[in-house]
Amino acid sequence: FAGVSFSGTLLLPKDWEDVKARHLEILAQVPPELSHLVADDFLGWAPGRSRRSSNGLYSSSVEGLRSFEAGISLASRAVGQRVAIVGDSFTFGLEVPFEDSWGAVLERTPGSNVAVLNLGVDGYGVDQALLRFERDGRGWKPAVAILGFIEHDLHRTLSVYPFVTFPEWGLPFAKPRFVLKNGGLERLTDRLASPTLIMTEPAIGDLPFIAHDPGFKPDEWDHHWYHASFAVRFLLSRFRRWPSLNQETYYGELERLNVALVSRFINVAKADGTIPLIVFFPARNDFTQGEHPARDPVLASLRRAGVEYTDLTSCVGALGEKAFIPGRPHYSAAGNAAVATCLLPVVRQALMREQDETRTTAGRRPD
Repeated sequence: FAGVSFSGTLLLPKDWEDVKARHLEILAQVPPELSHLVADDFLGWAPGRSRRSSNGLYSSSVEGLRSFEAGISLASRAVGQRVAIVGDSFTFGLEVPFEDSWGAVLERTPGSNVAVLNLGVDGYGVDQALLRFERDGRGWKPAVAILGFIEHDLHRTLSVYPFVTFPEWGLPFAKPRFVLKNGGLERLTDRLASPTLIMTEPAIGDLPFIAHDPGFKPDEWDHHWYHASFAVRFLLSRFRRWPSLNQETYYGELERLNVALVSRFINVAKADGTIPLIVFFPARNDFTQGEHPARDPVLASLRRAGVEYTDLTSCVGALGEKAFIPGRPHYSAAGNAAVATCLLPVVRQALMREQDETRTTAGRRPD
């Protein structure tokens, strides 16, 4: 999506006009697997309300949560306790029917009087999951709130324009970006540009806050006279001269920022009387890749901070390849079922704790 490729190599400099043209084509005809999503100037993107994807696999309620049928009202259901789940495509249950997603399976197991509200959204980073809970989850007054993430979500948190950092991402959405300032979290902007507006910028360097996106390297977009030679472009692209990303700076910010976001989620939930649960979902590369420079430091930092979390690596790993859809990155129906089974005792314990705390609070008498 960024210009001409030769022999498997994208020729530098990248072409912003080509990026714009191709993404405008996508906006004109959204792929079926992404058609349930709409632009959201606060979150970047989110499931539309009362929507059904053109491939028929995904539906949303009138409140914009994943549901078994488009247009149903989840708020009208009479339930005793609610469990809100936020995260990315692994939480949403991408590539499996609603009834096979782990949230739906979990709802069927704790008891008929517990509702699991699926606020997961494919492509989200930890920052968007937090904001989704704050805006769309808190109002449900859930007894328990689960924040789930995979390792890649930690990288997404640092991005401003996912289509720049992750060219395989299909839609030209912007996303929220937090920075750490004076020991706290600060959001760069509360309102994000629409995809159409993004694609009207004359140069990629004109995009707001693009300098905060680690995927943006100005040298990859700058045109010079010697780029008139196809051979020169190929050599410069195949054997790059400029320095790579500063790994220490990048991973240091990644760790600090994601830990701060998880901590904020916990504090926000507790302030509402909701019990927060943190869950790590393993992806395929967690079983094939030796080093995990994003995942391991973040999990270690959470442990040092006294944050309890549930690591589902052994749970999913017990199924082997059956946990994943063949040739795809997401969990199969069997993988989703395993997740629900492994989370069930954790969720049950949290629900019982919430009931006990509610009784204790109700039983108090003012002096």
